[in-house]
Amino acid sequence: MGDVRRGVEQRRYLRGMIFPEVAVVERLYGLSEKEVRSVIRQLRDEELLQLHDDYQETYFIDVGRGTPRTPSRESTDTGPVAQVADLTARLQELSSRVQALESIVLGRDER
Repeated sequence: MGDVRRGVEQRRYLRGMIFPEVAVVERLYGLSEKEVRSVIRQLRDEELLQLHDDYQETYFIDVGRGTPRTPSRESTDTGPVAQVADLTARLQELSSRVQALESIVLGRDER
C-alpha cells in the first residue's frame, strides 16, 4: 500500500494507469492472494484504485482523498483555460487506459 501511495504522490503512478494483476503483485511483494485482495480493498477505500467491472478485476490508478488531483469537473474555475486543462487531463487518462487495455489484450493473444 505504501508503495502505491508514494508512487501516486511522486507521480510515478499517474491517474488512469493500470494496476498490475493480482498474481503479479503476489510475486513482486511475496504476498498471498488474500493479502493482495485486502490491500486492493484498502486502496479502493482510499480512492487510489478504481475497479472497472467492464474489464473483470482490472484496476486503474486514481487519485483519491488527500492526493493532488488534476483539474476536474469540480473546479470552481469554469473559464476556457480551465475547461481545456480538464479536457486535456481526461484525454490523457483515457489514452493511458486504452494503451493499458491494448497491451493486456495483445499480451493475452500472444500466449
